[in-house]
Amino acid sequence: MITDIILAARKADPLIKRNLLKTISWRIVGSIDTVILGWLITGNFTFGAKIGATELLTKMILYYGHERLWQGLKFGLPSRKAKNELTRSANSSYLFKQSGKITRKDREQLNGNAAFTLWFTGLSGSGKSTLAAEIEAWLFQQGLRVYILDGDNTRLGINSDLSFSDEDRTENIRRVAEICKLFNDAGTIVIAAFISPFAADRQMARQLIGTQNMVEVFVDASVETCKQRDTKGLYQKALDGKLKNFTGVSSPYETPSNPDIWVSTDNCGVEENLQQIKKYLSQTALIQLKPANLEAV
Repeated sequence: MITDIILAARKADPLIKRNLLKTISWRIVGSIDTVILGWLITGNFTFGAKIGATELLTKMILYYGHERLWQGLKFGLPSRKAKNELTRSANSSYLFKQSGKITRKDREQLNGNAAFTLWFTGLSGSGKSTLAAEIEAWLFQQGLRVYILDGDNTRLGINSDLSFSDEDRTENIRRVAEICKLFNDAGTIVIAAFISPFAADRQMARQLIGTQNMVEVFVDASVETCKQRDTKGLYQKALDGKLKNFTGVSSPYETPSNPDIWVSTDNCGVEENLQQIKKYLSQTALIQLKPANLEAV
């Protein structure tokens, strides 16, 4: 029973082992000091040892509880954004952007298509990944260079160190936007499928990628519809309290006020929504369709 509790606590907080060792080591040092002082003052080693043993137990408990309390407080600690700004400021004096002889325009001409980012946003289960995969396949069939960035895949790799706190969600989107920017500079079309629940984060992404390079697609679906499609069981876990900060349940989703493309998956099928996206891309001249495919849009 005790072992299960310790293992569960260890899994919940990887710092618990360090805090325990820190508590024990410091209290042993402090208690040895108390024993020696008690012995010197009273001349009775047994009396000093009793005081030391009592102090070791009581102060260890108090110290550990105090340490755990402060471990959960962010008071006095800089936010991730503040730390990032400090790091950028410190690095800015000796970091310089390097440019080669080949430009983005050169790469786009070689690839035969303009590079841009198609950013899908919406609730979990709204259909972002489904539409993203279909659009990727269609663009590839046109002979265009295209790549998908997905929320789950990036969190399994480059963003595996991020939680789902509001602060880490912002950092998640910032990193993804920087990746999109690099892909676009390489002349590649990027399809980014991310919940991206906060309007400020989506605006940040647009600024990083470039207003003219990002197309925001709002995949609209009600929470009830998303729950019915919940193949991963995430909504139920969130409702049961097993998932914290889950968008649509315990964390808000800020609906885009003016997306470039709005599609609804509540009542419209995949093909109908795909046609709407294809039409936008062709009418805005972001892509040049093969003659055989012009009538299909």
